[in-house]
Amino acid sequence: MSKDLMEDLKEFLNDATLSTYEISAYITLLVSSKSNPPTAREISYESNVPSGRIYEVLEDLKNKGLIEIIESRPKKYKALSLNKALDNLINFQSNENKRKIDYLYDRAKILESALYNSDVLVQKEPSKIFWSTAFGTKSILSLYGKFINETKEEIIFNEFINKSTIKVLPHAKLIYDPLKRAVDRGVKVKDLWSFEYDERPLTEKQKEENSKTFNEIRKLQEDIYGLSTDMLGFEMKYIYHRTPTYFDIFDGKRIIFKLQNPLKPYQIFTCMNVVDTSLAEDLRKKFFSMWTFEAIDD
Repeated sequence: MSKDLMEDLKEFLNDATLSTYEISAYITLLVSSKSNPPTAREISYESNVPSGRIYEVLEDLKNKGLIEIIESRPKKYKALSLNKALDNLINFQSNENKRKIDYLYDRAKILESALYNSDVLVQKEPSKIFWSTAFGTKSILSLYGKFINETKEEIIFNEFINKSTIKVLPHAKLIYDPLKRAVDRGVKVKDLWSFEYDERPLTEKQKEENSKTFNEIRKLQEDIYGLSTDMLGFEMKYIYHRTPTYFDIFDGKRIIFKLQNPLKPYQIFTCMNVVDTSLAEDLRKKFFSMWTFEAIDD
């Protein structure tokens, strides 16, 4: 390995937050003989990593996917192929960063709640960022408009179809106008509609009626709001059955749970806004399972 390439590798490993001892030990292993892997003592001597730290350093390198341990007496150590090791390291750092981000979000929600309910803040923000609830049509529409406008990459929508949907849809300007602007600026939107059937299986007549209703919804969205499945980034599908919980996901981190009004099923009674990347990831997987294996786009 050339001197310049070695320096580039050391710089990369440093950028990946490896310690000086970890870099020295790994480089030593990388250039060592493959036919005769060294022991920890030999690595310590060649890399100038103190003998009191070498086992800890080697264990860290193994956990990060850079080396493997050969079980022998004494144990020997071997560097993985460079391309595999770098891929492992990036995945390790990605998972570590995700854990840190999840921790920070959890702490932020706790702090936000504590500060919001304390006397510390003279002026309080009109709405919470990390968790909140909204009641009533006006508050809910305001919440959606805000988060749709802030979305940068992806919106996942779960919507329901009942007897009032066709009548209500033309009055949903505060939802679909921002959604159209989001698609125009490059946000990917998946819009999944669900009917409220529980029985199995459906008759052919029910399926035909569902298809007709869905196409009416699709036409209304295009005619009134300019949202068309011909647009890059906008997709619509439907499923026959009722989903247990309606939720929408923004940029893979923010979830809005929706509760229907039991007296007026065409309305959302309340929404709960939660920032939780781990939960969002699990719900996103659940959504894509329905989207891929159950949903119909006619």
